[in-house]
Amino acid sequence: MTRLATYATLERLGPVISTGEAAAAVRMSVNSASRLLSGLAQEGHAVRLRSGLWSVGLEAPDPFMLAPELTRPHPSYVSFDSALAYHGMIDQLPREVTIASLDRARRIMSSVGMFAIHHLPPALFGGWQETPSGHVAAPEKALFDIAYVGAAHRGRARQVPELELPAGFEVRALEEWTGRIESSRIRTLTQRAIEQTLSRAAS
Repeated sequence: MTRLATYATLERLGPVISTGEAAAAVRMSVNSASRLLSGLAQEGHAVRLRSGLWSVGLEAPDPFMLAPELTRPHPSYVSFDSALAYHGMIDQLPREVTIASLDRARRIMSSVGMFAIHHLPPALFGGWQETPSGHVAAPEKALFDIAYVGAAHRGRARQVPELELPAGFEVRALEEWTGRIESSRIRTLTQRAIEQTLSRAAS
């Protein structure tokens, strides 16, 4: 396989590939694939996102598209402040991409920025929309996720400054998600946080 054909094969695999996937696709050892990808990165044809994870192509990868790759095999979607900014609900751009996942909570530093992964239990996982940037929480779910994580892990509400509610915002969706919280204490704290946030929001 020529170098051009190899590059085309890797580019077709998707926005993000692992070294092992690249090795299998072009039928070479993992070490050889790693050297190949490193060479492509030096030429500006690939980006090393973190150890063993790459984006191949001339265009910079969309950080939102990386969310499911960073948490696999656990599913995830962009939520919290990043989703609020995506929907135009806050003016301030978050310094990190915030992700909801069934994976464990942690931060990951990559060549395209910092990613903050927040764990949600299965009963509260979901509520995203299909967008050109992948799975992004609906406006209501992004607000719920912020309120829930604050209540569950900090025991207090987190302030969301200068929030603007989009047209068609459904408070009922927040109530439905809150009703799924198993702990009565956390459910009460989450509901209180949501009410405080909505009372300050512009519509």
